[in-house]
Amino acid sequence: MNRVLVLLLSLIAFASPAAAQNINLSESVSLNYKGNLGIDTWYFPRKAPDAKMPESVNSLCGALDMTLVFDAPLEIRLNQRLLYDFENADRNRYEIEDLYLDYFRDNFEVRAGMQTFSWKTVESISQADFLNQTDLESDFLDADKFGELAVRTRLILPTETEQVFEIYYLARMRATRFPVDENRFSFGLNVLNDASSHQFQSAKDEWRPQIALSFQRPFFDNIDTRFFYFNGYNRFPGLLPKFNAAMEFQHQYRLVHKTGLTFQGELGAWLVKGETVHTAFQREIVNQLGERIKPDYLAYTIGFEYTFYSALIENHDIGFIAEIIGDSDAGKKSGELEGFRPFQSYLFSGLRYVFNNVSDRSLLMGSFYDYEKKDILLRIEYEERLREIFTIKIAFNDLIVESSPLDLFSHADRLILELAYNF
Repeated sequence: MNRVLVLLLSLIAFASPAAAQNINLSESVSLNYKGNLGIDTWYFPRKAPDAKMPESVNSLCGALDMTLVFDAPLEIRLNQRLLYDFENADRNRYEIEDLYLDYFRDNFEVRAGMQTFSWKTVESISQADFLNQTDLESDFLDADKFGELAVRTRLILPTETEQVFEIYYLARMRATRFPVDENRFSFGLNVLNDASSHQFQSAKDEWRPQIALSFQRPFFDNIDTRFFYFNGYNRFPGLLPKFNAAMEFQHQYRLVHKTGLTFQGELGAWLVKGETVHTAFQREIVNQLGERIKPDYLAYTIGFEYTFYSALIENHDIGFIAEIIGDSDAGKKSGELEGFRPFQSYLFSGLRYVFNNVSDRSLLMGSFYDYEKKDILLRIEYEERLREIFTIKIAFNDLIVESSPLDLFSHADRLILELAYNF
């Protein structure tokens, strides 16, 4: 609670109108910062299957990102996040997403500490953005990332075409927390979120070292690619029954090998993008039907984006996005899989309407369609900056689902309102 109070006081201090986004602490040290503080409200129009589940969720949200810049090839970054739910204390968070020392040269960089990473290139479901654990309890369908204790070494090769080689060492496996009881995204199971109850497929438990390798280079001059390999724990755990009187379920974190490719770039007027990942489990596990399996599958998200400039109104642009999402296990029943893996046969389409005005007004519409099970997920989102320092976002998520496993959340349609002060 003391950490939450410190962050709140820091947010108030830095958000003062008299403050600047850059403070010179000395001739050789300066502090850059940015942040936000606001209210996030969800309203669920459908009746919940459990009386414990809320009709609305109201939260105080804040973030403060600070970087100490030295007169040397050295930076220190602290990025922290606050979530305070006014009714459900299980969702309360104070998280340090980044706290690292960054040493860099022209062709070399080492970054050590708590870090968040992003390998995502697509608009919809990312297959490759898996290095960070996600906070499933705070928002199951749009979860924030947890910071990972890691060292990243980057080497920029001295070649005519820029080529970057990276080594990631992740020292500890961060467990997630599942939504239970008073949460619209509850699985309806008695899931144990206590870290002492988790199982790991290594004698070193959460401290089993995890390694990732990444190589980036462009092709055809403007298609950026990343080839990668990962050896470590799958971030989404399996749920194992304890077969006790309380019918409790515990997390099991499974060891995997992941290899894959991401790409993004322009081909004429088209922006192409994609992610493919092959996942091979290192040991046998028990699936949801109680059968012993050793999963091995290829998952992908591939698509394109095309922008129509001043299509209807001068300076108003319309971007059209289309992506296909799936994996090689498509068609299997959900109980035959190792765990929750819903997006196996989906088409995603989206429209982005950008007004290109001083308030950065935009309107987004997106839909997911399961071409095998006929389920549909819809989202519409409006966002605008007010008086340059406030941001308002209004969104609606609609889930028209009848098939497992997403039918668990058929009552989770929600209207979202976010109002934030930015500094």
